[in-house]
Parts: sequence; C-alpha cells; structure tokens
Amino acid sequence: MIVRYQHPYAAFRHFDREFERLARAGFGQRAVQYTLRSDVYTEGEDLVVTAAVPGVSPEDVTVELEGRRLSITAERRQREAAEGDRYLVRGLAGGTFRREFTLREGVTADQLSAEVADGLLTIRISGAVKPAPQAQRIPIKGVEPKVEIEGEATSEDAE
Repeated sequence: MIVRYQHPYAAFRHFDREFERLARAGFGQRAVQYTLRSDVYTEGEDLVVTAAVPGVSPEDVTVELEGRRLSITAERRQREAAEGDRYLVRGLAGGTFRREFTLREGVTADQLSAEVADGLLTIRISGAVKPAPQAQRIPIKGVEPKVEIEGEATSEDAE
C-alpha cells in the first residue's frame, strides 16, 4: 500500500502561484520579490554569508552595507520567448531576490569581500566575530540548613 503525505497547506501553493502570475501580469516582472536562500556561519573570527544565486550573473548581484544592515539583491532575468518558441513547462522564475542581515556594531565596508562562483554568492566579513569572554563561576553564599531528625538520640540524651 502506498501512502502519500500531503502537507496541510499544499492547497495554498496553487493560490501562491496564481497570485504571483497575476502580480507579474498586472504590475510587471519587478512586482514579485523572492527571498534568497542562505547560510550564515563563522570561520575563526570571520562571519561568512553564502546565498544561492543560480542563473544570476555577477553583474546582477548587489551587496550593500548601510549602518549595521547588510543587503543582498540579485536579479535573474527570464528568457524571452523567441518567435516560434513554445514553452511546455516554465519553472525557472525570473525576478528580484533580496535578503537583509543585521551585523554587529562597528563593521565597516572595508571588512567585506564578495564573490560569485558555481551559483553561490559568498560574502566574507573579516573580524566580525568577537571571541566570547571566558565564563566565570560566581560563588553563592548561603547559610547551612539545620537538619533535625525526630526520634534520634543526641549525645546529650545518652548521658
């Protein structure tokens, strides 16, 4: 017996696709904005942000630092159908992809470097990770509790 799991919100996927199609038709290609899938991790004292930008040329990627906000914007252009072309399936969405991150105070643009290779944008922020201070144990003062046990003889009762 084959059991097929259907996500409870699967019915809304059709609504999302239809809304996207209507937004593109009514407001143009730039009306729909997608979120970049990304990873953020540390390598020593560097903070590294990796974002998936498949099919996007490096000229169509923008990385900006404004105050503490790191903004990544990428635009994938959709192939225009030539005369006589007929799409059977069109699953590669074009549009604008955007993601923002908040960095710690004091990060400057000269600490950032960015490169695109194999469909991945890698942004390295050198010296952005400060080592955490060593944890110190704090002694807790208190009064020793007095324990009295009923029915037991003490040294004074034995005499």
